[in-house]
Amino acid sequence: MKKLFKIVLFLLAAGTVYAAEFYTVNLTRVEQDLYRDTITRGYIQTEYCYVHVYNDEAVLKYDRYSYDNFVIFSDGDKCKVKAVFK
Repeated sequence: MKKLFKIVLFLLAAGTVYAAEFYTVNLTRVEQDLYRDTITRGYIQTEYCYVHVYNDEAVLKYDRYSYDNFVIFSDGDKCKVKAVFK
């Protein structure tokens, strides 16, 4: 599982701007388009994301001033991220 995330992270970093930040998060779905990171207890608001997960390890690409933020779940599903907050 960790090897998969390293490969995904490398492929994403190769095609994106260097200012973007990548994070490993453990997500649990709270409600539609709202996920909670079980480690930091922060929230991730998505857009039209229908992935049902419980404590799922995912990769988050987030830059505060970017409109191209997304999260990739362990099964490969990718969702656009609108906001990250506590």
